[in-house]
Amino acid sequence: MTDENEFEVRIRKVRSETSEIRSFEFEAVNGQPLPEFQAGAHISISPFPGVVRQYSLVNDPADRSRYLIGVKRELNGRGGSSAMHTQLHEGGTVRITAPRNNFALRSGEGGRRLLLAGGIGVTPLLSMAQVLAAQGEDFELHYFARTNSEIAFRDLILESEWSDRVAYHFGLVPPLLTEVLHEILREGGHSVYLCGPNPFMDIVRHCAEATGWPADAIILEHFSAEVPVLTPGEGEFVLRLAKSGIELVVPSDRTIIEVIREAGIEIKTSCEQGVCGTCITEVIEGEVEHHDLFLSPDEQEGGRLIMPCVSRCTSRLLVLNI
Repeated sequence: MTDENEFEVRIRKVRSETSEIRSFEFEAVNGQPLPEFQAGAHISISPFPGVVRQYSLVNDPADRSRYLIGVKRELNGRGGSSAMHTQLHEGGTVRITAPRNNFALRSGEGGRRLLLAGGIGVTPLLSMAQVLAAQGEDFELHYFARTNSEIAFRDLILESEWSDRVAYHFGLVPPLLTEVLHEILREGGHSVYLCGPNPFMDIVRHCAEATGWPADAIILEHFSAEVPVLTPGEGEFVLRLAKSGIELVVPSDRTIIEVIREAGIEIKTSCEQGVCGTCITEVIEGEVEHHDLFLSPDEQEGGRLIMPCVSRCTSRLLVLNI
């Protein structure tokens, strides 16, 4: 992982939150405050060369003495979460990037905010809850999990002054899940902040629409890439645009840029030959096949950036931060 905002942190604490989730607390190696961030931000971490993963920050942005993240071990994943669980230990160091934010609280909203979390998707919403509570804002956090034993960051919640604003929902599946969501959403509010597995978020969005919420009042983050809905053919791959959830098939004879434009989405370009760097885009998931002349060898090896005008993907799914 090579980035001008990359720096080294010390692993201050590792804790088992549940049987599948561990929390990692990082501090600056020089003892100075860490770079500032806003609730909803994430950092990129490379647990071993060539693998980069993004994790949302859990802690209050007012506390710059640490960064706190939660990592769920995905047994059927590509090794990133397993490496985090097995290779990062207290007292060791790891390189991370400065926080980035695609899921920030909207300023000047006012009114009641609903924070809806599915499983490990609670992490950015916990940071939001701390900010909203400190500002005296009206909010509720609804935490959906399979069982009580799968509640992560339990102590952080119970020791907070806003623990009475947290509601827990265990083991709900449709149609009961739908009924509970309708009841929550019918109470109204200004906005919904949503994070969790894609199927969970799809149900929430459907319920919100059915209860009269406008689409622009639902702010969400795709916490992890799910299996693509579309099925690519030989030499093709599925492109998912994370901010909208749109999936597109990129044929073997078309560029990523061409496919994105055909879907009516604008992306800034210039040379379209992989030289100028204008269209450089962050990669959230996928194995990049680089064909550009702009990225350094280290940046290409890191696999976190792509020039979509010329480069492709060797895995079935490519998720871009668009």
